[in-house]
Amino acid sequence: MSKARLGGATILLATTFLATGFGTTGWQPAIAQSQTLYRFDIQAKPIRAAMNDIARVTGIDVAFAETPAASRIGRPVRGSMSTAQAVAALLDGSGLSYRFSNATTVQILDPARASATTGASAGAIELETIDVIGSGVPGLAPAYAGGQVATGGQLGVLGQRSVMDTPFSVTNYTAKLIQDQAAQSVADVVKNDSSIRNVEPTNVGNANYFVIRGIQIGNAAVGFGGLFGIAPNAQSTLAGIERVEILKGPGAFLGGLSPSGVGGVINLVPKRAGDEPLTRFTTTWISNSQFGGHLDVGRRFGDRKEFGVRANLLYRDGGTPISQQSQLLANGTIGLDYRNDDLRISFDGGYQVLNTDRMNNTVTPLAGEMIPRPIKPNKSYVSPWNYSKFADSYGMLQAEYDVTKDVTVYAKGGISHMDWDQAVEAGTGLRRNGNFTANGARYLIDINRYSAETGIRGRFNTGPFEHEVVISANTFYQARASGLPATISVTPSNIYNPTFSANPVLPPARRYRQNDNTFSSFSISDTISTLDKRVQLTLGLRKQFVDINNYTLATGVLASRNESDALTPIAAIVVKPWQNVSVYASYIEGLTAGTVVGNTFVNAGQVLPPFVTKQYEAGVKVDWGKLMTSVAFFHSTQASGIANTATNTFNDNGETRYQGVEFSVAGEVVQGLRALGGVTLLDAEMTKTANSTFDGKTAPGAPRTQANLGLEWDPDFVPNLTLFGRVNYTGSNYVDAANLQKLKAWTTVDLGARYRIERPGAKPITLQANVTNLFNKGYWTTYPGFSLLYPSEPRTVSLSSTFEF
Repeated sequence: MSKARLGGATILLATTFLATGFGTTGWQPAIAQSQTLYRFDIQAKPIRAAMNDIARVTGIDVAFAETPAASRIGRPVRGSMSTAQAVAALLDGSGLSYRFSNATTVQILDPARASATTGASAGAIELETIDVIGSGVPGLAPAYAGGQVATGGQLGVLGQRSVMDTPFSVTNYTAKLIQDQAAQSVADVVKNDSSIRNVEPTNVGNANYFVIRGIQIGNAAVGFGGLFGIAPNAQSTLAGIERVEILKGPGAFLGGLSPSGVGGVINLVPKRAGDEPLTRFTTTWISNSQFGGHLDVGRRFGDRKEFGVRANLLYRDGGTPISQQSQLLANGTIGLDYRNDDLRISFDGGYQVLNTDRMNNTVTPLAGEMIPRPIKPNKSYVSPWNYSKFADSYGMLQAEYDVTKDVTVYAKGGISHMDWDQAVEAGTGLRRNGNFTANGARYLIDINRYSAETGIRGRFNTGPFEHEVVISANTFYQARASGLPATISVTPSNIYNPTFSANPVLPPARRYRQNDNTFSSFSISDTISTLDKRVQLTLGLRKQFVDINNYTLATGVLASRNESDALTPIAAIVVKPWQNVSVYASYIEGLTAGTVVGNTFVNAGQVLPPFVTKQYEAGVKVDWGKLMTSVAFFHSTQASGIANTATNTFNDNGETRYQGVEFSVAGEVVQGLRALGGVTLLDAEMTKTANSTFDGKTAPGAPRTQANLGLEWDPDFVPNLTLFGRVNYTGSNYVDAANLQKLKAWTTVDLGARYRIERPGAKPITLQANVTNLFNKGYWTTYPGFSLLYPSEPRTVSLSSTFEF
């Protein structure tokens, strides 16, 4: 429902409401409500904040009037009750009234203010409304004004936290944003964040990599339902995903050691069936000739709608905007869940295939050589026989049980398998005139992963202090098999005028045991709150154990072993001087598995301890009602291994420092105009390098300035039309540690439009068009620390039509 229609509906309902004389809190809802019972434990707090809690638990939608009464302290809501009973209990004695306009939307009104505005205007009531948009899924925080981001999300072992109660920089992108921006993968979603940049474009046939605040993470650092190792290993398609939750900065305490980088944590929340039946079908065309369809179906069953089923099927195939490149994407997911007053159980499973013919790949510049201008984004310098095939299957089971209203036990576990088959050319020795050597190789890899977590959450009081204690344990295991290294072609070429090699003879498709990793840990934390949760202190420790085994290919003989452990703490505080303002400070760490020193060093065979990234962060978040703004100051130090040529030893004394400030904004600027974006200023310096050679140099792949601004506008002169625009700016940065190879700054523009066709007696049809990289801007991106270059994504046009039945 649009804002204009929502405001108009509120006016009409309020007028009818008063005309019939039902102006009291106890008025019974006009629409019969589901008698599903939910467990509530909401303390006395401002009514608007409490309604957010009710929406999170039940998944309802709330249209809330902006009125002084909304800031009154509502009554506590505790125990098992229906949605209507919870709303009635909260509003008892407040002077506010409520009405359910449908099974999942409740409208909160202030009859006193409405009465004061009636009279000469023939009973018309003008109410400025704030939307608290429910997720439609119990357990998820409601969306914030504008619907693009949520008011809260999962914070690892600490559980669900509102943004205003979170002592870190977090963003929780909603299913509405995913759908409205036609996002195909996580890489499309993170374009909205000024602190994150994609190393590789989305859906190009290789793995996704991201740089968060200057520090890289891979797609293996993407969690699924709070666990690493479940989501597809290379790229995560979003057909079955409800939300993309992002924590900027390391998170070793929150979820354990990340399998792929410490720059941040990205968590995918799977879709669940809502109380209302859903059947949605979207047809898509993506330039140059990709056609596809996406079916999304959700149903709930049982007298109290205890059982839910959510299924998604996606298929897309055809030519991409890159010359002579084609791609097939197939994805299927299923989400099953059961819920009652005390128990919640769910299962999620999925299968994904991503096959790309003639995928682009990286090229490495010659040391000390100037970086040549980038190729046109729609061109390719790899031979036509290049291909990439990824197949991922995964499943996850989780359960929560409320032993009492203050004690919950939980457990979750999952498995995944990836089949990786590539024959690709990677470039080396790139010169300023574009000359390079194309080296073809065959990659055959199998990855099996197992992940699990269990824990207990409890709450209790000691005098004026409320404690929320969490004790948990988790484990992650990965076994990787690989084919023998095989070079299949070596071809002198040029990125502007490539020379293609003949179709190579591929080696036999056989895989050998390569390595297996086990990360296990246990943690304990206590969040201590006082003064009606205006002061919250979180303290915790996680003991992490790392066991890495590497094997000699073909023989399977153990070549090296790494056993190490580390203790990672968390200390954070949130202070709310006013209800809509949060001031916070935090300390947290990240871990990267240590290495076994190679045979060329005097200390060969020594197992280095895990490399630690330490982050200090402080910030202020302000909720202005319809607009949320934040500023965060951060300082991180990342340890690394370096060689000492004087002593011929290898140790863990390397260090890079990242510090900066991050501004962000999300929500509605004015009625019908939504904003999402920010600015990140970063100072990244290598402080401890081998023999101090590069001390004081800027860290590779870390621009000093990054900025994003996305706007959505509903023009009054064309009802049901929404226009979208986004500008992304990335400052210049370096490829090499010596700071001799510099990439120029670049700016890209994305545009979009959607139009909703209303149908009497039927659900609307939505027509949508999106263009990314409107001006087909060419630029290079780099993998920090590896001197690898990747070409930019081309201008891409997508058209879609969405039907609901």
